[in-house]
Amino acid sequence: MSENPGFGFAPFKRAPAYQVVSDKIREAILDGRIPAGKLLPTETALAAQFGVTRSTLREAIRLLEQSGLLGRAGRKRLEVRLPSLESASRSVNAAMQMHRVTFKDLWEVSMGLEPLAARLACATAGTDFKHRLAANLERTAAALDDDEELLEAEIEFHDLVAQSTGNHALLLARQPLNQLFYPAFRPVIERLKPGRRILESHRRIHEAILANDPDTAAQWAEKHMLDFRRGILMAKLDFEGAVNPNT
Repeated sequence: MSENPGFGFAPFKRAPAYQVVSDKIREAILDGRIPAGKLLPTETALAAQFGVTRSTLREAIRLLEQSGLLGRAGRKRLEVRLPSLESASRSVNAAMQMHRVTFKDLWEVSMGLEPLAARLACATAGTDFKHRLAANLERTAAALDDDEELLEAEIEFHDLVAQSTGNHALLLARQPLNQLFYPAFRPVIERLKPGRRILESHRRIHEAILANDPDTAAQWAEKHMLDFRRGILMAKLDFEGAVNPNT
């Protein structure tokens, strides 16, 4: 009888040393042992602590810099940083495009997130955000005949409502969606000129936030998102086709 029956086990593969080092530093950052704003030891000291060469350490650091967890504080020191919304959403945005995410996919999620943001804003929006929303309404009213400016005002309004909640989970969830959904809405604005309907919805949401009326704010945000779907269909865009933000 054979001593090696062969069960099809693959050889064990060890992760490259730079990946192990990167993972260890990442773990320490994410569990709070190395807080944001903290300077790391020098590359020489870190390499000695891990027992690796400086070239291995530098490759590990490069991965962490690409993810936004580390940044340079001067030429020689590394600082732990909070990833920006942009850097945090970049890879998710790319993944959604590669997975051929559709208008329908984005709209269904936005139907949950935008009314939620409007509802939460009623309890959290401070005076500054309320003033900024009012200024946005003025910007929108002045942009009814300017497609590009109207699109930018539309995006700004929804961003302000979400930012006013102070809910980082909400902000991180909606950022990569917005980078696809709202820019891809440009053809609807160009073909249908929905500026007055957009302005009316924004006014109603703003009024509800000022009145601390979460139900009305959420209802108008939902109506606004239903208008988005209607506009996409009326503009004869492919609702179930992959979204291209550069269309």
